[in-house]
Amino acid sequence: MLHPKKIIICLLILSCLSARTPFDYTIGITGGYDNNVMRFSLEEFDQAAMDSDLMGSAKTFDSFVYRIGVSGEKIVWKSMKKELSINGLFNWADYRNNPEREYASGGVDAIFKWGSYQNIKYSLRHLDSFYLRHYVNRDVSTETQSPCAFTDRNQSIALTHRISKRYWVNLGVGYLQRYYDKPFTEFDLNINYVKVKLNQKLRKLGNISFQVNRGRATSQSHFLPDRPSSFNRSYETMEWYLPIKIQKGIPFLNEIGISVRQENRVYAAEDPNDPLHSGRNHVDSKYDLWIKKNLTEYMKVTLSGRYRIRETESAYNWVTDLKSFNQLQFWCKMELDLVYDRY
Repeated sequence: MLHPKKIIICLLILSCLSARTPFDYTIGITGGYDNNVMRFSLEEFDQAAMDSDLMGSAKTFDSFVYRIGVSGEKIVWKSMKKELSINGLFNWADYRNNPEREYASGGVDAIFKWGSYQNIKYSLRHLDSFYLRHYVNRDVSTETQSPCAFTDRNQSIALTHRISKRYWVNLGVGYLQRYYDKPFTEFDLNINYVKVKLNQKLRKLGNISFQVNRGRATSQSHFLPDRPSSFNRSYETMEWYLPIKIQKGIPFLNEIGISVRQENRVYAAEDPNDPLHSGRNHVDSKYDLWIKKNLTEYMKVTLSGRYRIRETESAYNWVTDLKSFNQLQFWCKMELDLVYDRY
């Protein structure tokens, strides 16, 4: 696994690589607010008011959030229009009103470029022990609440190719390993996915993109001989994403953006003894709005907001009520771009 300490070491190594090019890096500080950290449904808000165990160590449903991030880029080889660069990034987040929601994430990229909008990129991302909330592990007990957290390791390869002067396309495949901490290891998933993104420059305005992701999550927990559960948690997912960025002709601001992302997920479970997943599907929609302002040549600030709504369908009304929720987030991010050049 690519742990946070290894990511930091990779960033330090990047700055020392022997290529006659500068090391560009960015430091970001973000403050934000999340009104539903644990993604409670309306029914669960009422339950949590009577059952404090559902809250874990949190005292409120919402929380202020602080994030610190650093990223770096180094061109390690260059010849004519061709170049090979290595990127690294590391982020740390702390939810002040939810002590268990503190986590680190990061990754590395290797990018080979042979022209404008023509490159191939390998990416490795690691999300370390991301806490969701306390759940009842129904495979073990019908009452005891346990903290539920997972770790992601995501690898992908993406090809970017120019179609014309104003159009370019991104094609990618990936493999995501999502493994849960005990006692929820029966939810471990291996996820294979493909993605296609078409981009267009809007003359004297900005750009617009449309992306489609298709994936399958495979659960191994229901196979003999070593299985913590007999239930199949596999699912199929289809997601589309539409961002629009306006970057020209804006008074005072440098960018205004809006995006819509929607995921349709259908679970494969058909076991009547597993009503939580059997015959279940959901539509998860995220609506984002942001504005960006360059304060100086090296410093910028971004204000953003997100409204998220998940609508669940199931043959059981209690599952529909339990797995549907709304969420509202606001963020303010300050970034400082720096250059280290030993030469």
